[in-house]
Parts: sequence; structure tokens; C-alpha cells
Amino acid sequence: MNNEQILLRKNHEPFPERSSKHTSVSVSEKDQPDDMSSILMREGEKYIRVATDYYRLSHILNARKQSTPVQQLWRKGAIMGDFGKEIFRYINKYVAFVNIPDNSETYLKEHIHNGDAYYNLYEQMKYAPAPGDVTITMKFLSRIFQDKLDIVLDYLKILYENPTQNLPVICLVSKIQETGKSTYMKWLCSIFGRNAIILGNEEFSTNFNSLYASKLIVCIDESFIDKTIIKEKIKRLTTTDSINMEAKGRDTIRMDFFGKLILSSNTEDNFIKMDEDDNRFFVVKVPELTPGDFIPELMTHLENEIPAFLYMLKTRQMVYPKKSRLWFDPKVYETEALTRIRIHTRSIIQKELLRWFEDIFAFEATGDEIHVTPVRLSHELEKSLRQITGLASQLGYILKEEWKLPQSKNNKFKFPSITDNYEDGAQMMVSKISFTTTTGKYYTVTREFVESKI
Repeated sequence: MNNEQILLRKNHEPFPERSSKHTSVSVSEKDQPDDMSSILMREGEKYIRVATDYYRLSHILNARKQSTPVQQLWRKGAIMGDFGKEIFRYINKYVAFVNIPDNSETYLKEHIHNGDAYYNLYEQMKYAPAPGDVTITMKFLSRIFQDKLDIVLDYLKILYENPTQNLPVICLVSKIQETGKSTYMKWLCSIFGRNAIILGNEEFSTNFNSLYASKLIVCIDESFIDKTIIKEKIKRLTTTDSINMEAKGRDTIRMDFFGKLILSSNTEDNFIKMDEDDNRFFVVKVPELTPGDFIPELMTHLENEIPAFLYMLKTRQMVYPKKSRLWFDPKVYETEALTRIRIHTRSIIQKELLRWFEDIFAFEATGDEIHVTPVRLSHELEKSLRQITGLASQLGYILKEEWKLPQSKNNKFKFPSITDNYEDGAQMMVSKISFTTTTGKYYTVTREFVESKI
């Protein structure tokens, strides 16, 4: 390649914040480079070698026109064809990729261990904490999270100071547009820079996860999780500590994962199916924006207050001590919005089962508890659930695994049934309850339990 061909590339910007450490070129050579060395040095900073593979440090745009840094696998022959073999003297070499989160001012892009250099996929934060005013930020957060403000402030403090700690999935829901859901996501991306990303459903659903595998915050905007496999993926990512990073044309890389998921949806009641024991989700219904809540140029104000907000997080005392693997006791972030989703996304079997229990407890003669077995229940419900196969097994799973009800040893018990008979005197159908003595390993269902589910 001649000098003219190389000079055509001289206006390419170098990859941001690249260090010139660990190249094979001596400091004296770099202090006084000739024109060719200067060009090769600048172009060499756009590439790295990790293990035996070469990568170009590039940026790609997602559907929301966000620029995301990526390491594109680049053939050695292509680099040599563009610049000649001398370029390899200026390309930094690393043993492996690592993902070491550090939001402090001591952040390092390159980590040295036992004389080997490792390339950190986690990016340096743009902002540093500094005293200042956070009035608009607090007003914004107070409006979105309302009485759960202390929880989200603790959440953000942990996110900033202890990024490897697992945390619940925050779900912002509202059927009304322009309530601040997307603004919250954009604000987090402003704070944590390239360590946060906003994805759509399709981008998150694909098997290729290199876009978000190294991120601290993974936002999924306008979510509607209608596939069980995607819901299970979200649940798994919430508590896992490692992930297989997969990208087109590259070998799978096993790496640490500490991403926190943020979901937003315009569907309030059923954007994702939640079982009774799902305790990973912190669901917040965002209230409608009132004229008094409107702040012109909100994002500009929020970004201006980021240094002061980080300072506030750094100096703020935690309200909630660690109680679980997701830090918080799940009870503190239970909301009415979460309960509504659980109710609306119940299976048809659960809905029919609860309807039957409600009818049974409507009779005063029932008392405060009854005993049931899956087989006897299936006989009672088979008329309304005629097309369900394996009904007894599914009822048993609900009683034992989902509702966690106690099961007795093999004993006698009285099973309740409702019969409808026409009474001539009343000239109408009258429902009556009766009890049949039988034997089996029964589950105990209380009136209080049923009322808590309805």
C-alpha cells in the first residue's frame, strides 16, 4: 500500500478514550514519529488483538439511533491489505476480554494481572460526583415512583457504588403516552453512558446478545413479553452472574454479567405473565402527567444535575438493608400494579379454581377452611374445563408448587360440593352445599387465602 492510500484514512477519528499502553512500539519511537508512523499509530489505535483474534473498535447505531461501541472481528489480512504489516507494531495486544464494572474515578480500561493485559469491556462514566442542586431530578423521580421513592434511590445508589449486586427488574407501566417512562430510561443512559442501552423486543429476543452482554443497564422499551422463553430469559438474567456473549461470526465468550433490566410498557395489566411466586419484578404504574408536572427541556435539566445527583447518592445513607439476593425484601416493592398483572395473567385453570373456591366459601356452613385433593377438584371443574388434558396433575401443581399449600398425610376428610336443585316452593333454582367423607392426601385451603387471591 502506498502513502496516498494511507493518507486517505487520516481523517478517521480514533476510538474514544483509547490508551496507548502495551504496544510493541517503544516510547522513544512514539515521541518523534515521522508522517508514516503518525498515521499508523493513529490507525493502529482503532484495532486490538485479543488472544489470537483482531478486532476493530467501532460504533453501530441501533433502531433508536444510539451509538454503541462494539468490537468487530477483523481479519488480519484485511488490516495488512489496508496498511501493510508495519501497522501491527501499533496495535495493542490483550490476553482476553474482561467485564469489570467501575463507576469511580479510578476506572481502568486495561487491567494488568501477572504481567498480562486484559481489555475491559465496561466503559468509563462521563460524569463525576460534585455538590449541587437536584431539585428537578428529585421532582421527576418522586412523580414516577411516588411512595416507593426511597426504594429507587437505594436501587440507584447500589447501581452506582456496587454494580455487581443483583437487583429487581423495574417495570414502568402506563397506558397513557408521555408519562416519563422513556425519559427515565434515557436519563439512566445519560448517567451511565455506554454502560446502558435501550433495546426493542426484537433486539432483546435474538440469540445474539453482544449488544447488551457487557452492559450495566439493559432497558427494553415498549415491552410486551408474550413468549414464555423470553420471560424466562429475563428471570434468568436477573439473578445470573455470568453469560455466554454471542455475536455473528464470533466464537462464544463466557463472561461476567451484572446487567439490570428496566422494562416499560403501555400495557398495564398483561404485558408479561407473572406467577404468584414471581418476586423479581418491581412494577410501578406511572401516573398521568399534569400541567403542574410539566418541565420544559426536562432532559437538559436532568443531565445538568447528574454530577450533583451522583454526589447525593454517594453521601446518602441506605434506607433498606440487604435482605435477599436481589438486596430488597420482595414485600417492600410489592405494588397494586404487580397484583393486577398477576391476576390478569393467571391461567384459565387458576381462574376457574379460584371461582370455585369463592363459590364454596360463599356458604356460611363452609367455615373458614376446606380440604381438597387434585382428583376431587378435577371432577368438580371438568365441566367448565372440558378440553384441558391432565387436569388433576395441573391442579396438583398449582396447589403444591405455585400456591405452596400444606399437604396432609393420608387421612379422612370432608370434601365440599355444590348442587343446584329446583324448589317448587321458591319456584327457582337453589344452590346447596354438601360434604362427602373421603380419604386422601388433602390440601388445606383457607377463606383468608382465597380472599387474598381475589
